[in-house]
Amino acid sequence: MNAQEFLRHYAAGERDFQSLILEYADLSGVELQFLNIRGAKFRYVNLSSINLRSCNLIGSEFCYCNLSNGNIESCNLECTRFFDCDLGGINTRICDMTSTRFIRVNLRDAKLSGSGEEPCEFWDVIRPDGEFIPGFTYVIYPAPSPDKVNGEDIPF
Repeated sequence: MNAQEFLRHYAAGERDFQSLILEYADLSGVELQFLNIRGAKFRYVNLSSINLRSCNLIGSEFCYCNLSNGNIESCNLECTRFFDCDLGGINTRICDMTSTRFIRVNLRDAKLSGSGEEPCEFWDVIRPDGEFIPGFTYVIYPAPSPDKVNGEDIPF
């Protein structure tokens, strides 16, 4: 299915696109809420400023995609994989992020606030504050300093 067919089916009211494969497409700025795209594969797709609110993305894969400034709020991202993607400014509020993988991903200015039963995995990512974190980690935010509160030194 190409991007035009996909958008035509969506406009006709279809919401189940399990195992969709979409490559080399431009869906920037499109409103695609309440989709079931479980197991979908997106390769080289421009999804910048897209609204995928309340979608089922379990086990989906995004390779070389631009999701910058997108809204994936309230999505199920369990076991979703992002490879070489731009997720700068993305909103993951209220997402199930169980075992989500981020590999060579830009998360600058992302609003990461989902939760999950198992931790996310991060490899070679740019954190929301712009710092590059090489290698593997489960935690991309630095631990708070014991002698600071809200970034301010505690007077002794």
